[in-house]
Amino acid sequence: MIHNDVYMGQKILTGYKTKSKYNPAEVLEKQVRSANKWKMESMNGDVDPDSFAAKLKRADEYAASGEHHGAEDSIAIVLRQMDEPTAGNPVTRDFWHNGAHVSVSKDVMYGNTITIGGSSNPDWIYVDTSVGAVKIDLNDMTSLMKCLDLFSPEDVNAILRKIQEVKQAREAMNQIDRMQDELVKNGRDQEKNGGKDGGEQSVAEAVGVVSADEMREIEDKRENKFIG
Repeated sequence: MIHNDVYMGQKILTGYKTKSKYNPAEVLEKQVRSANKWKMESMNGDVDPDSFAAKLKRADEYAASGEHHGAEDSIAIVLRQMDEPTAGNPVTRDFWHNGAHVSVSKDVMYGNTITIGGSSNPDWIYVDTSVGAVKIDLNDMTSLMKCLDLFSPEDVNAILRKIQEVKQAREAMNQIDRMQDELVKNGRDQEKNGGKDGGEQSVAEAVGVVSADEMREIEDKRENKFIG
């Protein structure tokens, strides 16, 4: 007894002794021939966008472009996909990446600016990178961490280095301010306690900087000690 079945658009005859199967190698060869045909004809005429040949053409164009990421996988790709600005008319694109808001602006006068995140009490700093100035809110480091994969390793290093430099500089300034406040307080205490000069001690004196007169006095004492 023989049954007629249809599989992948082809008729299969099944029986006790004979059976013809669907041959994927033959189908692939046919598709490649079709693709080569469209290539030779430069894809002229009406082409089915879902055909194998059309998909192959788009894949070739995609590979040749060098863009192997999605639109939001790289700031550089986002910039290339944006229109060019004109004088007085910047171009801006906003999108979300890993739950963080990113705004990219192209301006003829100011160049490219990439703004990441932003809190209710922002503390903005700017970092120069290969894709433009990156605007970062130091009070919203969570958004920055979510968006570091948008930048090249070199730009990531520049961003993190700038943040570290800013924090170190601010900490040093805070230490100087705290020291100056302490010196002012000590000076006022001396005035209240009837200090001999009632003056305020300088930062240089507090950190042990010796004046020229003090150095001469130390040398005189040292000489007198050796002589006597």
